[in-house]
Amino acid sequence: SIDKLSKSAILKLTPTRLQIIVITELDSGLQLWCDLAADAIFKDYLIESAHNNEIYVEFNIDNLQRALRSTQSGALSVSMKLAKRQGLPVLSIIIRSQSGSGHEVSLIQDVPVRMLSAQQMEQIQEPTLPDGQVHFMMPPLNNVRSIAERMKGMGDRVAVSANREGEMRVRVANDLVDVTTYFRGLETMTLDATQEVEVDGEFHTAVIDMKNFLRFLQSYHVAPKNVVCCIVEHHAVIFYVYVGSAGYGGAAALNETSCGSLTYFLPVRQI
Repeated sequence: SIDKLSKSAILKLTPTRLQIIVITELDSGLQLWCDLAADAIFKDYLIESAHNNEIYVEFNIDNLQRALRSTQSGALSVSMKLAKRQGLPVLSIIIRSQSGSGHEVSLIQDVPVRMLSAQQMEQIQEPTLPDGQVHFMMPPLNNVRSIAERMKGMGDRVAVSANREGEMRVRVANDLVDVTTYFRGLETMTLDATQEVEVDGEFHTAVIDMKNFLRFLQSYHVAPKNVVCCIVEHHAVIFYVYVGSAGYGGAAALNETSCGSLTYFLPVRQI
């Protein structure tokens, strides 16, 4: 779903995890921080560098997607490594498959990348925000996406509201119409799993770009197990998309690391 966000992204490789970072254009403000366990993707994985065994590269999303499509045609194995071609860094993808005659063949796809220094990465930090007023489990994303698609022609902004009684509202208004969709029976939670949620009917609201909301909703493609929404009034709406987990585990889902997560930061806008 990241191809809907930007042309390029940053890949951070550590000895145990992969992180994909997408920071969109300034007028959008949306950021995506994707964190995945390396052993959930690779059978064998080794990262070595002079910077605490961390490697940072910037890549074109379309180029990588085209290369990875070649792996969908019955590949026997796929390996990736950083290499140099004519003195330039590339992410080399080696795909081994079987020909019609039964012989093993190899296809090498080189994706150009730009190496980033540790100093450059220090300038790229995940947003730091105050604690949110309400956390809750999102309804099925495909259902929300269908509604948002019908609303997008009514306005450029969408108001997302929720309370601690498990109610969520999605509202779009203009000079002619004012449309609100209600979701009820959602599970709420706290950041501290040892604390019970204080039931409160007061709605907390954040107004965000409809375009950014629709971009986030494209994450339904990854078939998430859990999606948590956090409303931080006057700052942002944060969506935590958890992938590969065994199922919803209450507040513990906020710290689920068995496979990985996608965290979307959508800044608030003026109505």
